[in-house]
Amino acid sequence: MHKFRCCIPLSSGLCVFFITGFLVSLSCQSPNPKQLSPAFYFWQTTYNPSPTERQLLDQLQIRKLYLRFFDVDWDPATQSAVPKTVVRFARKPVGLTIVPVVFITNQTLLRSDASAIPGLAENLFRKITQISRQNGLRSPEIQLDCDWSAGSRERYFFLLRELKNRFKGPVSATIRLHQIKYPEQTGLPPVDRGMLMFYNMADWKRADTRNSIYDLDVARHYTDFLEHYPLPLDVVLPLFRWTVVYRNNRFLSLLNNLDSKTLARCSFLKPETENRFVATRDTTALGFSIRRGDVFRAEACQNDDLTAGKQLLLSKIQNQKLTFALYHLDSTVTSSYTNAFLHSLVR
Repeated sequence: MHKFRCCIPLSSGLCVFFITGFLVSLSCQSPNPKQLSPAFYFWQTTYNPSPTERQLLDQLQIRKLYLRFFDVDWDPATQSAVPKTVVRFARKPVGLTIVPVVFITNQTLLRSDASAIPGLAENLFRKITQISRQNGLRSPEIQLDCDWSAGSRERYFFLLRELKNRFKGPVSATIRLHQIKYPEQTGLPPVDRGMLMFYNMADWKRADTRNSIYDLDVARHYTDFLEHYPLPLDVVLPLFRWTVVYRNNRFLSLLNNLDSKTLARCSFLKPETENRFVATRDTTALGFSIRRGDVFRAEACQNDDLTAGKQLLLSKIQNQKLTFALYHLDSTVTSSYTNAFLHSLVR
């Protein structure tokens, strides 16, 4: 073993100076790793996770679920905001921290009068409390999911403030990438934390889109702005897949959980690229009528891309502690990934 030899004699003080400077340099180059708390989203209308899904939670040591309680949409008949597709509990969550999530449509906010917002907040809070009590849940946090616009921003932020006045714990809101890049236009929601939805990155209705769910080339146009975003952020990464169908370059249909391997086995489809196929004849398959020339684009998230996205996010997000969630807990979705990979993704 070669020993380091100093050719120039140094005084003890000068030696300490150089050693100290070297250690400081190392500390600057090696920042403390982020502290991640793993979680899953649960977005089904009935809470009844299968044995496979419960086993996955145990194996990944995940004890936190962001659970969709209900949606809020505008009812033209009553001219009011109403809850829809309220979750039903076929079993009680045991050993899990449940964060209620309410999805509210942007049209609900656009059509609601500002004077109706306090009442809407009260109704939301009561509905969340009712569902929680009926199922023995104590929720430490409430999350609202809404892709607000410039026209609905003030009413949405008013709603968030009213909800915070009623709920004693933290309130969080989902954040889209465009809201990270343009906070001056979209505004900063008055919540305790934001949940960055790191998916749905491109326009899925466009036939020339490469992968609307997850495209790191698209994401990099936004991630540099994370360093200056003033709200503490958590992250949710996608696991789901779908196939988008176009006819005459116009969106036709969205087929959930249909991947490129399945499309490659269809005799009526001819592959154009790795994830793009064209119908060679008229037929009926996959639940609808297909015409010659229809284009099928299979979209999914590859392991290497998810890992690269995780590292990119952790290098940009400023807060040291964050929840790192996956969307969503469904065996038909998670079966595309090994447990070992999912474990590496959330740790």
